[in-house]
Amino acid sequence: MEDALLKELLNVEDSIEIKVRFNDVDAMGAVHFKKYLVYFDDGFVSFMNNIQDPLSVENALKSGIVFPVKKVDIEYEASAEFGDHVIVKTRIKSIRDTSITFLHDIYRESDKALLAKVICVRLVMELESKNLVNVKQFFSKFV
Repeated sequence: MEDALLKELLNVEDSIEIKVRFNDVDAMGAVHFKKYLVYFDDGFVSFMNNIQDPLSVENALKSGIVFPVKKVDIEYEASAEFGDHVIVKTRIKSIRDTSITFLHDIYRESDKALLAKVICVRLVMELESKNLVNVKQFFSKFV
């Protein structure tokens, strides 16, 4: 069961389109580097919500489960500008007992140029107790 679950999750890829807003850009007209973190979060939420509805991030939060970020490694390749549409592609690189490593790539929709890529390690945690949840058990309830 566990191996099948891991294999299934590692084969899932999600994408979401985001329009760059005016307040996303800096004085040079390019998306400010910190806004990419918001786009990566949007990709995470879309990914989790599309695995299966009961696993939606909103439902997890209501039940006291949160997904804190432990580590982020971003590599910027190019810039998006106001009015661009960007595509955030998200997939899981690995699942460990207490962490999930996500890969996010952001592309400009118009020319498919890679803008940024990130490796993001997230935990699954019970908010009230601050105890980490076994990630494989967490996913097995929903997938």
